[in-house]
Amino acid sequence: MTRILAIVGALSAATLLGGWTFGFDRQGPFCLYDHGYTNCGYPSFAACLATASGAGGYCAENPRYVAERPERRRRYR
Repeated sequence: MTRILAIVGALSAATLLGGWTFGFDRQGPFCLYDHGYTNCGYPSFAACLATASGAGGYCAENPRYVAERPERRRRYR
């Protein structure tokens, strides 16, 4: 019993302290919306539609998505 509590405590502490994020902070350009459920981790509209066809809901562009800017190349003279 003590071993189980120690494992649960360690996992809870690691999760709360930010050691494991499980990919929840990843934002993609497309979102899947369903009744009370939103997932904005889809990299393409086709991937979102594939999930929506099995799970239900609808896909739309993520209004909060900001694409990463490519690094500017330095010009050497």
